[in-house]
Amino acid sequence: MNIDRRIRKRVKTLAMSLVLTFAVATPQSKASAQGILPKPQSYAPAKGTFHTRGRQVRVENRVGDIARNIYSEPWMAANKEGARQVMIFDRLSPKSIAGLTLKDGAEAEAYQLHVSPDTILIRAASADGFRLAWATVRQLTTKKGVACCDVLDAPAYKWRSMMLDVSRHFRSIDFLKRQIDAMARYKFNRLHLHLTDAAGWRIEIKRYPRLTNLAAWRPYATWQEWTDNGGKYVEEGTQGAYGGYYTQDQLRELVNYAADRGITIVPEIEMPGHSEEVLAAYPELSCSHEPYKDSDMCPGSVATYDFLENVLLEVMDIFPSEYIHVGGDEAVMKAWDNCLLCQRMMKELHTDKAGLQAHLITHFGNFLNAHGRRLVGWDEVIASRLAPNTTVMVWRETDLARKAIEHGYDVVLSPGDYCYIDRYQDAPITQP
Repeated sequence: MNIDRRIRKRVKTLAMSLVLTFAVATPQSKASAQGILPKPQSYAPAKGTFHTRGRQVRVENRVGDIARNIYSEPWMAANKEGARQVMIFDRLSPKSIAGLTLKDGAEAEAYQLHVSPDTILIRAASADGFRLAWATVRQLTTKKGVACCDVLDAPAYKWRSMMLDVSRHFRSIDFLKRQIDAMARYKFNRLHLHLTDAAGWRIEIKRYPRLTNLAAWRPYATWQEWTDNGGKYVEEGTQGAYGGYYTQDQLRELVNYAADRGITIVPEIEMPGHSEEVLAAYPELSCSHEPYKDSDMCPGSVATYDFLENVLLEVMDIFPSEYIHVGGDEAVMKAWDNCLLCQRMMKELHTDKAGLQAHLITHFGNFLNAHGRRLVGWDEVIASRLAPNTTVMVWRETDLARKAIEHGYDVVLSPGDYCYIDRYQDAPITQP
């Protein structure tokens, strides 16, 4: 990836690049730096093992609430006075982490880990640092116990995420929790939840019940079969219907579950494209006012802005995430050519269709800022006049990262050719 040093410094993350580490879920028979994922900045092996089977372990927590209830392993339950081994949670001062390469406040997630035959010592400055250290302990644990070593580490990237598209492929809350558990094991800190798209609307919005009564259900289970057969929706309760949605209470509970594991859920609400499901439920938000005719919301209509503001207010009430994803990608814009409202707004703004979309995205960037949130969008939003605190997800060419940075935006790298797990994961000639 040819990105110069200046861009390396500004890029906050490489999103989803660790997805394949999920396959390495079993403890290593022999501990090594390569067995700790991601690979730590500093790792020094030592002889011996901190044995956990049949041993008494005393837990000594010197930091109070920071480490309380974060960790639960059967062998920690002994916690007896006079135990031969001790587990110590201690506070780490930023001044004592010399030798680490730290970026943009990474000291809050830095940790020191010392494992000897009779002691495990974890020192961190925050709950997030303790969580990362504990993930390392779990990766170092074999059938006998925890391999002795010294680790000094802090994340290389501030944003470490995986995206799940529950619009095309709806999954249960229990399934999402299992993914969160796996993400926590490998030190991810954000789950990007793609909640809306043409294939189905997956979040309860109380002001607009048709989004879940109709737009969450389709007559075919697979996305491809559904699109090949016209892409129509069916009413909730229709026999054989595929789909579903999450209630607001379910999502609040999921948010808390993830937060307990150091993971923030970032919701995505698509606009103005990828909105066939919205326009089937509320055709007045399209340019034609006819269901199943348009794919994009009408950016020239006041009704579109009112609808999306009302939706985002309910979304922000559920998700405390500082970042809210608004999509902004792949709008077709065809209907805008013949829409009087769109033509009038383009004339008023002295712009074209791309500028009209940029106007809509800019509006919602300002709207989110006014509510203490920050906009995230796919790399098409670079054309918009967005606030400097905008984050751009680069899913197409990585050269767009340079362009986004020149605009002053933070960047999440998630190029489809490398990071999307529906692409080949090996040499294409070896794959079906």
